[in-house]
Amino acid sequence: MVAAVLFYISGNFLNDWMDRDWDKEKRPERALPRGMFSAMAYLTTASAGMVIGLVISAFYGWLAFVVAGVLVSLIVLYTKVHKKAAWSVIPMGMCRACLPILGYVAMCSDLVAPLIFPAVGLLVYVIGLSLSARWEARGDLPVGQKWIARGLLFGAGVFAVIPLALIPSNVSWIGLIPFTAWLIVSVTIYQSPVSAHVSALLAGIPLIDWIILLPMAIMSLNLDLVESHEPMYLIAIFLAPSCFVLGRMLQRVAPAT
Repeated sequence: MVAAVLFYISGNFLNDWMDRDWDKEKRPERALPRGMFSAMAYLTTASAGMVIGLVISAFYGWLAFVVAGVLVSLIVLYTKVHKKAAWSVIPMGMCRACLPILGYVAMCSDLVAPLIFPAVGLLVYVIGLSLSARWEARGDLPVGQKWIARGLLFGAGVFAVIPLALIPSNVSWIGLIPFTAWLIVSVTIYQSPVSAHVSALLAGIPLIDWIILLPMAIMSLNLDLVESHEPMYLIAIFLAPSCFVLGRMLQRVAPAT
């Protein structure tokens, strides 16, 4: 978890370092164009975070280290091409898709087929989000891209719920309810301006995790596999929505993007 957070923060610093000249013209309110920090400080922070994250991952075995290495490579690739190529949204999404895989191999030291579904769900969601974010500084989304983005965003929930849909339970789909509700709010109430739309979508990322965590927690409790006071049950129930609420609160302090 710490390694994943370090990779994400490092990616942000590296991205801003790469975009410093573009931001000077298009986003002068950001920290580097304003001269609040030096460009070298951003690059050093990014590099140090990635190296520390790789070292932490290595403690969990060679497979975790390989997945972490792929994740770092995707961060660097996205940073290099995101202002030049429309397909850059794919490595951006794959960065997120690596996270459940990294977590699983760190705990179990192998790979299983059902992992592909939450990974693809995150990939598709971030691609849809990124298609919208590309228009943040240029105004409203073109109609065609808007509908493609919405299709990807709603499709993400379908991919994420597939492993649970195969389990005969009345609660398999319950995690889709908060995800879908917030997505509807994001594409209606917060559809404009683009910055507000993207902020809402970013805050909704933990709700993809809750699509899986919420029904799994309830099913485990019903089968007496866990007690309601156990840490893993409480984490599965409360962590994702807490991150969602905290994200929205922090967006009042600083712009999400």
